Amino acid sequence: MGDQALVAALRCEDEGALREFFLRFRPALVLAAHRLRVDPGELDALVDDCLADVAVHLITSDTAAPRSLPAYLARSLRNRVLNGLRARERAERRLTEQCRPEEADAALEGAVAACCSDYALRASGTQVDPPPLAPALARLANTLAATLVEEDRLLAVWLSHCVPLREIAAWLGLSDRTAAKRIERLRERLQHVALRQLETAEGDERRELLAFLGRAALAPAPAAQFRAARAADAAADPSADAEEAPVS
Repeated sequence: MGDQALVAALRCEDEGALREFFLRFRPALVLAAHRLRVDPGELDALVDDCLADVAVHLITSDTAAPRSLPAYLARSLRNRVLNGLRARERAERRLTEQCRPEEADAALEGAVAACCSDYALRASGTQVDPPPLAPALARLANTLAATLVEEDRLLAVWLSHCVPLREIAAWLGLSDRTAAKRIERLRERLQHVALRQLETAEGDERRELLAFLGRAALAPAPAAQFRAARAADAAADPSADAEEAPVS
């Protein structure tokens, strides 16, 4: 029975069609859930809930049946996993805000961390009780966070927690290479935003931003823009350039 015929039989409340629907598509969804790194203890329930919800939707909907049920189910499962991760992240954020208000800066630090390379994050070390962001970096973090859509915000949080690329790729349902490209584009976009803020900064704030961006592994275009800004400052005050770290 083809996909279209199977959906038609489901809408006729054919119990045999419902049994065939589960038997035909459950094994593929189990494999997809494994690729998405779903917790083994949650995998069976997640797959069964996904199949049941899609079956109900197909039966009750009067829209045309999907052209490919396997692809439709795979997207449904991926969206369910992503929505669960987003809900968990929002719950953790609310809990953090309720328990320790001063830790609300962690979400903002995620946006700043997305500007940096993995090496820069590791080199910065970890602290049990990290100090608050400097005012200039706090303002930068707010500016960066305001540019993020929900999925990019989630990606920034994962990067700030040094989640391995392979896990990020699995959670997004992407190949490692595609996920790495998305991270690269996000970092470069945030770096351009940071450099626009640098253009308007003055005094101590400008020096703080120059020092921060000097430690970041900038993409080629932002790196060229940063070198031009630092060279302009050095021409105006030659003593300042000696204190800046080289751009990676």
